[in-house]
Amino acid sequence: MIRMTENQIEPVARLLTECFIDDHLTVLQIKGIINQEEFLLKLFQIQLGVFEKTRDVYSLDDTFNSVIIGYEKKKLKLLKQLILSIQATQELRKQVDKEDFELYTNNVRALSKAINLNWQKQFVKKNYYHINVIAVAQEERGKGKLRALITPIVENYKEKSIPIILETDNPNHIPMYEHMGFQLIKTMEDSHTGLNQYCFIKYPNT
Repeated sequence: MIRMTENQIEPVARLLTECFIDDHLTVLQIKGIINQEEFLLKLFQIQLGVFEKTRDVYSLDDTFNSVIIGYEKKKLKLLKQLILSIQATQELRKQVDKEDFELYTNNVRALSKAINLNWQKQFVKKNYYHINVIAVAQEERGKGKLRALITPIVENYKEKSIPIILETDNPNHIPMYEHMGFQLIKTMEDSHTGLNQYCFIKYPNT
């Protein structure tokens, strides 16, 4: 697999925009913004600038039409991520309309009550690898790209006896992850937003 560098941020941002513009969580985050595609592209470019320095961003090849993003907990430098995230927020404020920025930040703030980012603490007490994002271009789906992205991570962390966690808000993804050995460990439903969070763990002995 190929690790993303700063030069590949733009094509990866376009891939993420294509894959997530209709995602339930993303739709709620950008609700009210007129030019949503343009906003998302700028948002993902800025976020990827942070991820390139703090997380693993891999593609199967140099076309960057299939990407996986994640991190190992014990290797995540929280202070560095915090500083870069603050800088990213300031950069987003400069690049988008004031009204769009305020809509987005208010939407994200409201959704924070519906999303539990610390669910894994109930099930994993020590180190883990967190898969944040998996994105495969529409024309590449059904070709085994998802499995090809996840398998190297599964094999690597199985050798290290480290569990892997991930979440999705799409119920159609549940059978796919279960087929790959992930266990649906927790489901959280928010009646106000209609957002469901499906939480998976793959233990190293499975």
